[in-house]
Amino acid sequence: MQTISLERTRQTYQLPDGRILGFAEYGDPQGKPIFYFHGWPSSRIEFAGLNGDEIARQLHLRVLAVDRPGFGLSSYQPHHQFTDWPADVSQLADHLGFERFAVLGYSASSPYTLACAHALPDRLTVVGVISGVAQPFNGPGASDSMPTIMLWTSARIHPRLTWLLFNMMKRTITDGPRDRLPASAKQAMMAEADFAFIKEHPAVMAANMDGGAEAIRQGGLGPAEAGALYWKPWGFRLEDIQIKVHVWHGEADLNAPFAAHGKNLAQKLPNVQVKFYPGEGHISLIHRYLKTILETLIPS
Repeated sequence: MQTISLERTRQTYQLPDGRILGFAEYGDPQGKPIFYFHGWPSSRIEFAGLNGDEIARQLHLRVLAVDRPGFGLSSYQPHHQFTDWPADVSQLADHLGFERFAVLGYSASSPYTLACAHALPDRLTVVGVISGVAQPFNGPGASDSMPTIMLWTSARIHPRLTWLLFNMMKRTITDGPRDRLPASAKQAMMAEADFAFIKEHPAVMAANMDGGAEAIRQGGLGPAEAGALYWKPWGFRLEDIQIKVHVWHGEADLNAPFAAHGKNLAQKLPNVQVKFYPGEGHISLIHRYLKTILETLIPS
């Protein structure tokens, strides 16, 4: 496995309004550009835990994994909305010299990814969503059986409740042993399919903890406030996105329940290509199929 330099994973860019965007760079520095958007609560280093650097090198892709506002190295932004994200991405792309680029979002980053698809169709070469959410969590079946629903519900009541939970969890996430697995899927807050996967691949749990620890390095208020956004209208309609979107979703996913999210994306996006995976969960899918997914997204 390639060693990733600290310098490549701790890059920053100052936006015109003075805020900082933190990002990490993976893969081939001369490769075709893809922006990767992390889950919740996670950060730019999530992609490293997927063996993403090595895969991106093999495919000659230059992957930029960006911290959203208040996550990791990126400045906190009060009143941030999903629809604010495309402008930040566009400005970072300008800074890096990318006229056109691909975007790939995992899990809770799908509203941000799809906001880019809605706002930046002329700049995007291709769009991908892995295990993404398709509707606000108060929609039909949208939060049924979600193992992490407590964190999302507390954010809906008031973001500072989730911020308090993050602060209570911070020591466990940052200093907890990386080689000790939870006793059950329920304790791990994941689907049985995902728990079975991490039992076979315990390093995955450590990588998830590292991504979460980095997400709340500033205290967790940014991620907590972001959690409240998932209960509200997104600011755009899926039906209005005209650019083609590739969707990958596990049928055993509980973090983004398949019927309410995977199927919903397939039904509502006008120009969509879907791949559903029987027996795969939220975590197992991206780890098993990232190379296949990235191959699909290689711009022509």
